[in-house]
Amino acid sequence: METPKLLIAGLSQQTLNLVRQAVEQLGYQIVPSPAMSLALFLAHKNLPDIIISDLHMRDGDGLSFLREIQQDEDLKAIPFIFCFDQMPDEVTELQAIKSGARKVVPNSLDPFEFLQIIEPLIDERLRDKVKRQEQSPE
Repeated sequence: METPKLLIAGLSQQTLNLVRQAVEQLGYQIVPSPAMSLALFLAHKNLPDIIISDLHMRDGDGLSFLREIQQDEDLKAIPFIFCFDQMPDEVTELQAIKSGARKVVPNSLDPFEFLQIIEPLIDERLRDKVKRQEQSPE
C-alpha cells in the first residue's frame, strides 16, 4: 500500500505542528506550502490523499484555494479539511462546507482526536484510487 500524502496549505505553524504530531508515527508524507500558488502546484504534482488548509495563505486565502481545487477535475475528489487557529463564525464555516470542505476543525485539537477525523478520509481516498486503477484499461 502506498504511503499517504498530506498537503498542508497555509501560514499556521500550529496547524502544521498538529498534523505532524498526529501522523509522525505512521510515516505519512507531509508536503507543506505557505502560499496558494505553490499549494496548487504541489497538489497537481503530488496528487495528495488529503488537503488540510488554513484560511490565511500567502498570495490568496483558504476559501479561494478550495474553489480552485473544486474547479479542477484532477483535484476535486481529494478530501479537503479546513483547520483554523480559531473556529470561524457560522457564515464562514457554512461557506467552507458549501464550497466543498469535508470538515472544519480547530487546530487546538488533540493530535489523536485530529487523527480520528482525517484517517477515515484518507482511507476513503486510498480505496477510491485503487478502484480507479482497477477500472482503468491498460
